[in-house]
Amino acid sequence: MHFRIKHISIFITILGINLILGQGYFSTFFPVNNFSMDARAMAMGGADFGSVQNPAFGSFGKPFYVSFDISRRSYTEKRSFPVIDMFDDVVTQNVYVLNRPAFSSVSWAFGNDLTKYFKLPISLSISGAPFWDMRYEYSEEVRASLGPGVYNRDPVVGYHLVNIEGMIQSLKLGLAAKIGSKVRMGLSLESLYENSLSYESGVNVIDQDDALAADTTMIHNISLSIDGVVRPSLGSIIDLKKHLSLGLSYKPSADIVFQTGGLLPIVNEKTQLPGISFSDSTSRYTISLPQELAVSMSARLDNPTKTIVTGRLSYLDWENHDTQTVNQVSIDTVNFKYQSTVGISFGVEHWILNKTPFRFGFIYSESPLGSEFEITKVSIGSGWVYDNISVDIAAIFGSLEYMYTDLFVPEGQNSSVLERVNESNAVLKATIKYSF
Repeated sequence: MHFRIKHISIFITILGINLILGQGYFSTFFPVNNFSMDARAMAMGGADFGSVQNPAFGSFGKPFYVSFDISRRSYTEKRSFPVIDMFDDVVTQNVYVLNRPAFSSVSWAFGNDLTKYFKLPISLSISGAPFWDMRYEYSEEVRASLGPGVYNRDPVVGYHLVNIEGMIQSLKLGLAAKIGSKVRMGLSLESLYENSLSYESGVNVIDQDDALAADTTMIHNISLSIDGVVRPSLGSIIDLKKHLSLGLSYKPSADIVFQTGGLLPIVNEKTQLPGISFSDSTSRYTISLPQELAVSMSARLDNPTKTIVTGRLSYLDWENHDTQTVNQVSIDTVNFKYQSTVGISFGVEHWILNKTPFRFGFIYSESPLGSEFEITKVSIGSGWVYDNISVDIAAIFGSLEYMYTDLFVPEGQNSSVLERVNESNAVLKATIKYSF
């Protein structure tokens, strides 16, 4: 079968490829679990465009629209420690905690082609969505051993708990303009603000036991807030020839300043990965978001059934923004030695009998934490149109395995054995769009 490329458009998303599934425990150190794109884009591995993702795309030639996204994010986190025999060989992994939390979120957007109002080829879009989802739940049930010869079930003596609440929200204004017949330029301004951020961690003691990390109930409850941040992004799309366009997007670095009641970022001594410490006094620390540069492509193939193929490449210079400045007596700066990241995504939208789209994609993304955290995700989805209403659905899946220290070391013990952490993640999303 012969295919002819009918149209190619290049696009860049605001957050590049930084669609990191998993790493929930590290959600307070850099943006993870970001799914600000709509369901169609997510189903195609994030390799799709729209006025929300690409400031240069705009809403040219389209009526006024309003859309809502409903997302459901769930993950399974399993922690285990190695069982070692008398020859110092690892026999198996003993799973001691399993958590399956789930979180929901809602985003919205609307846009319109303003050409007929201003006699200029411009379009406008406004959107609100989660930018940095920090929500994380960890609950470890601790049981006492009754010793040999006792056949009763080991009693629960307490719980080890971590509960992170809230998100940093994004309110975004985008403006795009046509320059001639082959160039589109776009600018967006993104305002970031917190939504009920808090960090809870500690030990809930029912009965004293050596297996607990403390002999009395001790739970840190810390609220967080951020200073206001406004971050711009730039994008352009150039039609090089009839069937070929090229686009670039750039986003400068930005500092997010956190005000806390005693939460301190540290480097874990054993893993050299991020960790958390607590102080009795208020603290203030700054996290720098990296510069972002990306290029992407969408090719529409002229075959009997409509088919669109998309791809994207992005770069984030985390290694130049890996130092967190801390305003607290005991700590001045924390250097996490992040690595810069490259991401690749690919997606396909194939219309069955030119009526119903079938979409799938994959994402490969590096992590600022290192090669151990590289992850590949797969996505699927579809959609339907009813007069002026369109409904799209999508799902994306991924899994990750890494080594980390025990979050709650029992009192009097100095655990030197790294534990295995397995994370399986899924995000379900539905986008409802109405065009006037």
